[in-house]
Amino acid sequence: MKETGSEMKKERRYETREDVSAAKRYIRREISWSTVRKPLSLLLALFVWHLLTTYQVPLFTQVPKPIEVMKDAINFVPTTTYWTHVLYSNQRVLAGFFIALIIGVPLGLMMGYKKLFNEWTFPIFEILRPIPPIAWLPLSVIMFPTPEMSVIYLIFIGAFFPIVMNTVLGVLSIEENYRRSALSLGASPRDIFRHIILPASTPSIFTGMLIGAGMTWDMVVAAEMVAGGYGLGYMTWDAYVVINYPRIIFGMISIGLCGFILSSVVRFIGNKIMPWRRLF
Repeated sequence: MKETGSEMKKERRYETREDVSAAKRYIRREISWSTVRKPLSLLLALFVWHLLTTYQVPLFTQVPKPIEVMKDAINFVPTTTYWTHVLYSNQRVLAGFFIALIIGVPLGLMMGYKKLFNEWTFPIFEILRPIPPIAWLPLSVIMFPTPEMSVIYLIFIGAFFPIVMNTVLGVLSIEENYRRSALSLGASPRDIFRHIILPASTPSIFTGMLIGAGMTWDMVVAAEMVAGGYGLGYMTWDAYVVINYPRIIFGMISIGLCGFILSSVVRFIGNKIMPWRRLF
């Protein structure tokens, strides 16, 4: 029994050493130089910004220093007004983005998969696509009865065209041999769409979603100039009108952070649906 107890203690020590080694390997794998470089790049950007504004480099003479923006943020972030701006902008962006997603992905799949449908729709799409989203601003005011609907429409336009175009390209990039092989094995058009077209075009769909997510926040300032009242875009524009330079920069940073969060969520969902992408 003593020998057995001694052996059990040795096994426990062995397992403990193995656990520690496994933990160290996990930490080394997860906390790599690639992980460290990301926050360092932000600190480097702040340092360069500080130097440019401190030494009054041309084009940066009126730009506020990082410390000035930080002071404004410390005073403004705890207020209800700031979070109301954040809430309004995120609601509008999510509404426009999801409408673009619901309409754009099926439309892109049909345009890429059905040749006849493509011939009827692609010319119109190509004429409308180069129009800058900001040029849709007067039309949105005419079309919709409320400013809120105009804002969501403009955000929808910003995300719609990248989502559709990337979905179409994803379908068209699928080799014809896959479809022919499936047909020769007795697959129906529904089976081909479900098991070949949709999975193979998924990476392109998520690429379009990422571009569209960025474009939605690009449209915030222009769209919220129409609605007024609340929103990060309106906050930034209002700060420009009243010549509050630190608030302008802080508004831009807030828009960038919200856009980063939305893109990160889309990227996270894409990695879950397509786990093989992490191998490359």
